[in-house]
Amino acid sequence: MTYNIKNSYYIWMFTICLLCILTSCGEERKYEKTPLEKETQAIDSILYANRSIDSLRILVNRFAQDGNTFGEIVAYNELGKCYREESLFSEAIETHKKGLMLSVSLCDTLQIIQALNNIGTNYRRIGFLDEASSYHYKALSYCEAYSDKNNKKLLKNRVISLNGIGNVFLTLENHQVADSVFRMALDGERILGSPLGQAINYANIGSIFESKGQMDSARHYYQLSMKFNKEAKSQLGISLCHTHFGRLYEKNGEYDKAIDEYRKAYDTMQYSSDSWHWIESCLSLARVYIQKGDCNTAVVYLDKAQKKAAEIHSLEHLAEIYNLEYKLHLQKGDSRKALDCLVKSREYHDSVHDEKKMTQVQNTHILYERKSKQNEISLWQESYKSERMYSKKVTVASIVVVVLACILLFAMWLIIKYRSQKNQMLQQMEQMRINFFTNITHEFRTPLTVIQSAAYDVLCRKPEDEDIKRDIKNILHHNSILLNLINQILDIAKMTSLASTAQPDIVRGDVVEFIHMICDSYTAYAADKGIRLVYKPQQEQVEMDFVPDYMLKIMQNLISNALKFSHSGSDVLVTTKVKDSSLYIYVSDSGIGMTAQQKSKVFIPFYQGANDVANIGTGIGLSLVKQAVEAMNGKIEVYSALGEGTTFVISLPVKTTDKVPMAFDKSKIVRPEIPIDENTSFPEDDDNDKENIRILIIEDTPAVSHYMMRQLNPDYSFFFASTGREGLEKAGNVVPDLIITDIMMPEMDGLELCRQIRKSELLNHIPVIMVTAKASHEDRLKGLEAGADAYLEKPFSADELKVRVEKLLEQRQLLRQKYSHVIETEDFESDNATPVLSERDKAFVAKLTDSLQSMMEKGKIDYDALAYDLCISRAQLNRKLKAITGFTTTEYILHIRISLAKRLLDTTDLPIWEVAEKCGMDNATYFGIIFKKTVGITPLQYKKRDKNIS
Repeated sequence: MTYNIKNSYYIWMFTICLLCILTSCGEERKYEKTPLEKETQAIDSILYANRSIDSLRILVNRFAQDGNTFGEIVAYNELGKCYREESLFSEAIETHKKGLMLSVSLCDTLQIIQALNNIGTNYRRIGFLDEASSYHYKALSYCEAYSDKNNKKLLKNRVISLNGIGNVFLTLENHQVADSVFRMALDGERILGSPLGQAINYANIGSIFESKGQMDSARHYYQLSMKFNKEAKSQLGISLCHTHFGRLYEKNGEYDKAIDEYRKAYDTMQYSSDSWHWIESCLSLARVYIQKGDCNTAVVYLDKAQKKAAEIHSLEHLAEIYNLEYKLHLQKGDSRKALDCLVKSREYHDSVHDEKKMTQVQNTHILYERKSKQNEISLWQESYKSERMYSKKVTVASIVVVVLACILLFAMWLIIKYRSQKNQMLQQMEQMRINFFTNITHEFRTPLTVIQSAAYDVLCRKPEDEDIKRDIKNILHHNSILLNLINQILDIAKMTSLASTAQPDIVRGDVVEFIHMICDSYTAYAADKGIRLVYKPQQEQVEMDFVPDYMLKIMQNLISNALKFSHSGSDVLVTTKVKDSSLYIYVSDSGIGMTAQQKSKVFIPFYQGANDVANIGTGIGLSLVKQAVEAMNGKIEVYSALGEGTTFVISLPVKTTDKVPMAFDKSKIVRPEIPIDENTSFPEDDDNDKENIRILIIEDTPAVSHYMMRQLNPDYSFFFASTGREGLEKAGNVVPDLIITDIMMPEMDGLELCRQIRKSELLNHIPVIMVTAKASHEDRLKGLEAGADAYLEKPFSADELKVRVEKLLEQRQLLRQKYSHVIETEDFESDNATPVLSERDKAFVAKLTDSLQSMMEKGKIDYDALAYDLCISRAQLNRKLKAITGFTTTEYILHIRISLAKRLLDTTDLPIWEVAEKCGMDNATYFGIIFKKTVGITPLQYKKRDKNIS
């Protein structure tokens, strides 16, 4: 029994805590500003800054184009209000209905309510009371159904709905309902603290008392309305209050005071765009002047009111205007006109107050009241059901919690058992992995040893052959790189094995002296690269426990990486200091740095980025460093920014408690293996013979560049670059006949290089061969999509490279021959000319031809100006034109001149000297010599030949 009570206690405590957490999270979220509120605030600021009809139309179109439906809704809302203020009620209704449709599509309840109220107000202004009440009641129903009753926008829209309904009933002279609704609206405005809203409702209540004949009460409420209108600085509200006061004076027979009040209202509204309220002041003045017998003045105001009421289609005002004209004609004794006006007044009055509309409005009110009662009953029923459901849920929840607790305990038992089995399997797999790495490493060592021995043997037997000597040194260099990589893989396997079984041998000694020895070993190597390696320990001697082999691998890899990725002329700084019983080692460089993504993956084994820049400090080396640091219970961190260098920070405990250290025997120190730079450098560019075929090789490994050059025709002129960016620049200067490029290169990879070449008007005709170690189908497709003409996989066959180069050059030569034949035969329009050049080459030739013809019309061809028009140098123009057409610039210009001369001689009667000038040659004699040399006959003979033929 005790056990059950105790468990029930914990279950209830767990449930209460969970409910508290969920409640607190919900409360915390409630006070956060939602994205919709932020968007609304931003859109409102835009609309208030552009509140004119034209500006709002532009905003509506802009929001529609941007797909911002919410902004479009709000803009429609403001645009409709502007139309209403200008008394353009038809446009206002249409605009607000568009906003309503968008609000419904967006399911935005607040915007739906606002649109419904605006449409109701528009209909009420033009006297369509049934439509007005229908829209206001729909808006009120949405307000009642809205979940957040404390939302200020909801409360404001609810008050607007009530105000609209009250005005409808006031117009229909149903004072009881109007009074009730207006007082509900007034309470809402008080809660919102809106002076303008209170002013409007005080005036409405005053109108009810006035209609009942209770003038003192009416005046009291009008005075309250005037007070709040002045507080709100509402000119419209102040004007209406003057109208109300004037009406009270008028009913009391004090016509002069009434005129004074009406005149104040008229003057206030005279320059306002609100025509609807301005008409009321006009009618009031006309009515008083009729009562005073001043018919002429009354007619002036009636004419103004009638013109504006007809313009805005206000049926209510037109009914009043014709009623006043009826009284006016009676005073004048014109019974016929009086009768006509009375009939029209009744027609307009009936259209506003007919029985059918009044019934429809009353039915709408009754339907709303019935729905409200039904909703109230439904809420009580739902509350009762909820209470019953809550008690059931508590019982069910208790049972579920107990069952879940049992399942959880059983699951935990299964997990513990599964983890035990998994750990055993992992240990077995780890041992298998270590054995695999050890065996495969030894398998690699055997052939590498044979390769090394054979290479040394050939080097000893043929020491005088420089080409063989260079190739053997390359073999030995890359053999050493591969052997070092295998050793690193084996080191990782050993460290992992030691971490899972036994600890390595720890010694105690001076770690500063040990690191000094490592840095000294790299000083000369750094100097050869133009880099200064500096070691600055804060303490001259630090006795600590460490593993010499691990420390050697750590420092060797970090210093090698720092030197590898530093620029010539920069410094690599190594610093050590002791702080809080730990040794801190800093290795800093000012090289190319790393991105945030590279830093997050820098210690992952075998990780490589998309290009050479992404390979900073990645691969096996840094993974080995991390393993070594963690094996000595230390930590390693990296700080880097792209283009700003990298700093590795290692912290190691000065003393270890894992194992008693041995004394450090300096005689057993193994000095680090210093990397040897390749003894080959990039060959010099060969540009002795400018007529030779030019080959540009872009490859960051000099040995590979050497190899490619030796496999190709020695009569070619070779140019070299080590990065993609350098290669693109050199291609622009040289304009080669063919480009061979690697994909994995610093600064710009081969794919981007190829894309830039295809975009260049100067270089897009050049064939590109890609050579890369990436041999997958996807990689090949990427290369071809970038615009490569051929794709070779490393290691590639020398014969295949040679054949690819020769065939691509042969294809370009055939294209040049075909194009030159087309020019020589002047067959520019034939179908045979169509496939000769690519679209980009055709565009280049067309642009060149247009520039030539423009210069010929001016009388002289300037080679430098021609090259300038094409945004290239004169030498680049000559190479580009020669590459795609087979003609030099001079030869091509000659063909264009002769072609134009023939056309002019065939189609015009111009004299020879004028034809020469139009062809850009100011010497007719020289023109004749050139023409005869090219065509075979003189220009005059050519012209007469045409006549003989005809």
